[in-house]
Amino acid sequence: MTLQETELAARLAKIKGAEVIKSFCYTCPWQCPTEVFVRDGKIVYQKGNPDSPNNIGSRCAKGMASWYVSQDPDRLKKPLLRTNEKKKGVTGEFKEIGWDEAFAFIADKLRFIAEKWGPEAVALTCHHDPNTIFYHHLLKDLYGSPNMYAHTSGCEQDRRAACLTLFGHVFPMHDFVNSKYVILWGMNNLGANQGLWESRALLEAKKKGCKLVVVDPNFTETAQKADEWIPVQPGTDGALALAMCKAIIDDKLYDEDFVSKYCEGFDGFRDHLEKHGYTAEWAEPICGVEAATIRRLAREFAITKPAMSAIFKGSGYYTNGADAGRACYILDAITGEVDKPGNLYLKDWAPLGAPVSIPKKAQAKIKADPLHVAMGYPLAPDLPNSKLPDAVIDGKPYPVKGLFVHSTNPVMSDPNRDRVIEMFHNLELGVACELFLSETALECDIVLPETSFHEQAEIRQGMWLGPEVILCQPVVPRVGASKPPYEIVKGIAEKMGWGEHFPYETWEDWGELMMKDVPMSLDELKEKGFWAGEIRYNRVPEGLPTPSGKIEIFSSEYEKAGFDPYPIYTERSVLPDDDYPLQVTHSKFSMHCNIVTQNNPLLMEVCGENWVEINSVDAAKYGIRDEAMVVVESPKDAITIKAKVVEGLVPGCVSIRHGHGFGHWAMGQTAKGKGAHSNNLMDTHTNPITGANCYNECKVRVRPA
Repeated sequence: MTLQETELAARLAKIKGAEVIKSFCYTCPWQCPTEVFVRDGKIVYQKGNPDSPNNIGSRCAKGMASWYVSQDPDRLKKPLLRTNEKKKGVTGEFKEIGWDEAFAFIADKLRFIAEKWGPEAVALTCHHDPNTIFYHHLLKDLYGSPNMYAHTSGCEQDRRAACLTLFGHVFPMHDFVNSKYVILWGMNNLGANQGLWESRALLEAKKKGCKLVVVDPNFTETAQKADEWIPVQPGTDGALALAMCKAIIDDKLYDEDFVSKYCEGFDGFRDHLEKHGYTAEWAEPICGVEAATIRRLAREFAITKPAMSAIFKGSGYYTNGADAGRACYILDAITGEVDKPGNLYLKDWAPLGAPVSIPKKAQAKIKADPLHVAMGYPLAPDLPNSKLPDAVIDGKPYPVKGLFVHSTNPVMSDPNRDRVIEMFHNLELGVACELFLSETALECDIVLPETSFHEQAEIRQGMWLGPEVILCQPVVPRVGASKPPYEIVKGIAEKMGWGEHFPYETWEDWGELMMKDVPMSLDELKEKGFWAGEIRYNRVPEGLPTPSGKIEIFSSEYEKAGFDPYPIYTERSVLPDDDYPLQVTHSKFSMHCNIVTQNNPLLMEVCGENWVEINSVDAAKYGIRDEAMVVVESPKDAITIKAKVVEGLVPGCVSIRHGHGFGHWAMGQTAKGKGAHSNNLMDTHTNPITGANCYNECKVRVRPA
């Protein structure tokens, strides 16, 4: 036998006879259902659940390498309590403590904060981990804080706000496989490598003749597979989409029956476009796209059915991103291409219940507006994270003195790192619930070691077209004394005198409660790994959860909040100039996601650093060589990073590949010191409507290092 055959035989021998446990992967937010092979308390193999509609049995590289996190020697193993003062330039020092002391410390601080500033002075920010619902029960239902938030302002906040405004839906899916014409606006499915079933469906649609158009300043991995790449100027997607809307309406290519029955404000929108002069000729010098091309794209999109115009993050990250997102989706509305096969799909959700039932008489009365409303962002679907330091440091709109940070790393992920660190130094209680001693954990008062998804249970909504429940089961022993969120919350609740409301002894106890309205038992779910319901199309005539019950081209919510009820185009806030002549954009990696992959040596061997891409014309102008180290400098800060000279990038732009967290100074020995951290190049810019972080509102200059 060859060496390769010998290694394969040894590998197969390990897998043979191993216990197979149905679970899902939480390396990225798409949670692909999996089969995990376990022998002697260790993961020996993983593969996609072959029966699941999400991933059709396949896995991505991130998911295949995820077993490492369950054995990572850099994992936190015991609770840590800070022992030194929090101040600028001082790294956190910690001592190990027991869980009982940790729970008592947090409970004492919570009582102190509530007495002095009120329960609204405590907030939670997290990733979209389903187990954070336990914190909601504790901190909102019982403690009385209205400030339970996730990380959306650093992700697809503008997209989410647009979907809620137009369709009343928080997260539509994409029925690519049935489409004949797809326009993706700054959306790089094949590069970010998330949502395997969507990526596969997009490629399958192309095989069947679907035309794919990618609008993006960068010639991304998805653009490379497209039929047509539209190299738009950064931050001008809204102008292009509005001009396409006007061309469709002027040429009477819109769906008259659909808009008259199911759209609110179509006639006013037509007048709005005319009044502002949003023609193809107007858009050409703004977008860098010829007027004839704009009109052709508009016509192709309108007459080819089924079709889809879709966005995710790319059209956002600018202060004009909210209306850009609305304009991109209005293309779907005026052509009648919503929630039919091949369209943007308004998925139904599974009838999952809450894991804890707290009687009304025990629930606290919420006395304060949630922060996003008090901050003046009533349309924000999540916390405007870049404004949180104002509440902590300056007490505006009211003081925040306690912050729970769960599975997220704002010191790394939010713009203006210095301001974020200052925020943590002004907290009475900073709690990090983490796998690693992250950059954010270093600034907290107490750090709680969480179990990884391989060591805990989670039941959540699946990210597939139809309604779906997916299950993550514990497959290996916990690392050290780490605990899952449901045990952490129960421990704090008991110290607060609320233990009776968290009566579960095992995860199956609360799992049964969540599954009570799902047509599948928990035991059946454990055996199969998921429950999937029926895909239903064409629900727009049934009425939508918007104020009018229709698709709101005219937004009464926007008007109520003091904004134009129709999307308008405004220029982005930060423009290049003579001193800083280049515009920053950002893009992700297929090998990395969230905050754990950079400490995984398997993934870092494939992609061990990030880089900045620069067009060959700009590279020649500024003396930049391919693969050489360069200095990227903004008015605020500078980083040293490797350069890659490319042709597929709009001149005048640079694209920083960030991968959610290179340039770590903590997190573990593999992650530490690899690549460059770009977020401190940016000052704090927040979308005025949605509260989204505006990562691309940044101008830079580049020179050889």
